[in-house]
Amino acid sequence: MTITEDDRTTGAAEPAEADPRWHLSGNFAPVTEELDAGDLEVEGTIPPELNGVYLRNGFNPVNGESDHWFFGHGMIHGIDLADGRASYRNRYVRTPYFEAGGTSVSLDPVASPANTHVVQHAGRILALEEVHYPWEIDIDLNTIGVQTFGDRLAGAFTAHPKICPTTGEMLAFGYNVLGPEYLRYYRFSADGELVQSEPITLPTGVMMHDFNITANYVVWMDLPVCFDLELAMKGESPFYWNPDNGARLGVMPRTGTDADIRWFDIDPCYVFHPVNSHEEGDSIVLTVCRAERAMKGGFNDISAKASLWQWTINLALGTVSEVEIDSRKSDFARVDDRRLGLPARYGYTMQLGNNPHNPEMGTEIYKYDMTTGVAEVHDMAAVTGGEALFVPRSPDSAEDDGWAMLLAYDPTTHRSELRIIDAQNFSGPPVARVFTPQRVPYGAHGSWLPR
Repeated sequence: MTITEDDRTTGAAEPAEADPRWHLSGNFAPVTEELDAGDLEVEGTIPPELNGVYLRNGFNPVNGESDHWFFGHGMIHGIDLADGRASYRNRYVRTPYFEAGGTSVSLDPVASPANTHVVQHAGRILALEEVHYPWEIDIDLNTIGVQTFGDRLAGAFTAHPKICPTTGEMLAFGYNVLGPEYLRYYRFSADGELVQSEPITLPTGVMMHDFNITANYVVWMDLPVCFDLELAMKGESPFYWNPDNGARLGVMPRTGTDADIRWFDIDPCYVFHPVNSHEEGDSIVLTVCRAERAMKGGFNDISAKASLWQWTINLALGTVSEVEIDSRKSDFARVDDRRLGLPARYGYTMQLGNNPHNPEMGTEIYKYDMTTGVAEVHDMAAVTGGEALFVPRSPDSAEDDGWAMLLAYDPTTHRSELRIIDAQNFSGPPVARVFTPQRVPYGAHGSWLPR
C-alpha cells in the first residue's frame, strides 16, 4: 500500500484492544499493513549530513498470533533521510516461516523468523535471528532469499555479528542447543567470503545471544541459561536458569582454534548485550549489560533486568575482576561502530522499566562516559524508546560528533517517531522528530546505512 499526500493521515492507529499476553498488547502488538510514504512530518530539522537509511527489525506476527515475543515474523521498518526530508517503508521478510504463518519456533534452519537484527556487510543486507540461517534483503526491503554462504554454514547464525572497523571482517557464531556441537565460530573476509569455520567445545547447550570482539580476540560468554530437551518435549519452557552450571568467559584469538581458548570463571549472571570490549596491555576490558539471572521462571520470565558492569580479564595473572558501573536498569547497548572492539569513551543504552510482568520500555536513553561511569540522560518524558544507535557526522569525526538515533512511541497519541539527538547535547531536546505514517511496534535492533 502506498500513502499519497491526499490520503495521508496524522499518524498511527491506536493499538488493538488489549491482549492479556504482553507481547501482543499495546505497542508490542503488530501492525497490519506494509506501506510506502514520502514527505514525512518533521518537527525540527533533519541534519543535512544525514544521507542514508535507518533500518530496524522487529517482531510482527502476520496473523496477530505468536507463542512468544521472539517468535513474531520479522518486519523491517526503513526511514530514508536525504536533503532534510524523510520517507518510510516497511516490509516483512518473506521466509518459509512467514509464508506458513508460523507462531512458534521451527527446527528447519531455513524457516527463520528473521526478526531480531538487520546488518550490512560486503554489499549484503542480512535480516538475522539466532536459531536459523540469515536471510538477505535489498535496500528496498524486498526479500532476496536465504544466505548460507555457499552452503558452508553449519547451522544457526547469530543475530549479533561484529564487523571489525579496522579489517572490515565480519565475525560471527552460531549456537545449537541440541548438540552435539553446541557452538561454531565464523570469520568472514571484508569482501564477504567465509574464511574460517571453527567448532567450539561447550559442556552443554546454552542460550548465547551475543559475544565480544577486540582487536585480536573474541570473547565467549558461556552463561547458565541452559536448554533441557525433556522439558521442551513436555511443552514446558526449554530454557531454564541453572547457576550450578557455572559461568565463564572464553578468550580466543580471532584467527585461533578451540584449543587456543582460555576460560575464566565469573559469578553466575546473564548478558544479552555487551556495550563494547577492548584490550589494555595484558588485559581485556568488557563493558556489558549484566543481569543477576535470566529465565529463572522459564522462557517467559522477564523479571530480571540488567545494569552496566565492567569485567577486566587479566591474561597475565589469569584473573577476572567484576565491577558494577551503574545500578540503573538498562540494556539494548550500542557503541560507535567505528570503535567496536577498540577503546571507546561513549556507549548508549535504553532504560528498562521495573514491572516484573511486562518488559516496559523506558522513557530515558543513557549516554555513558565509560572512562568515568557517568551517564548523561536524554529524558523523553512520556515517550518510550528503543535501541539508540550512533551515527557520526562524517567518517572521521570525533567519537561523539554526530547523532543518537532511535525509534520511539508516544502512548498518548499512539504515534511513532524517529528521534534524532545531538550526541554532544544529549540531554537537550532532539534536533528532529520524524513521524512515521503508522505506529511502529517495539522491536529489537537496527543499523544506519549511509549512502
